Amino acid sequence: MSRVALGALLATFVAFSAHAMSAQIDTDGDGKASLVELQTVFPELTEDLFLEIDTNADGLVNDEEMMIAVETEMIPDIETDT
Repeated sequence: MSRVALGALLATFVAFSAHAMSAQIDTDGDGKASLVELQTVFPELTEDLFLEIDTNADGLVNDEEMMIAVETEMIPDIETDT
């Protein structure tokens, strides 16, 4: 693997981990966030917006869905907006 490709891959992992589920949100430690967990941190979050964020419709928000929600500004990034 070239150094450029390796660098790009590492940058992707670092960017992804920056939006990984924080313990502040994931209070039960299952690696996903329920509507109640997200509303604790984001009280203005509606059920309709939660359903938009939960793109796989499993009733929970995973790291990838959280990353997309932050990047599309559906919810603020708690790492930078606290």
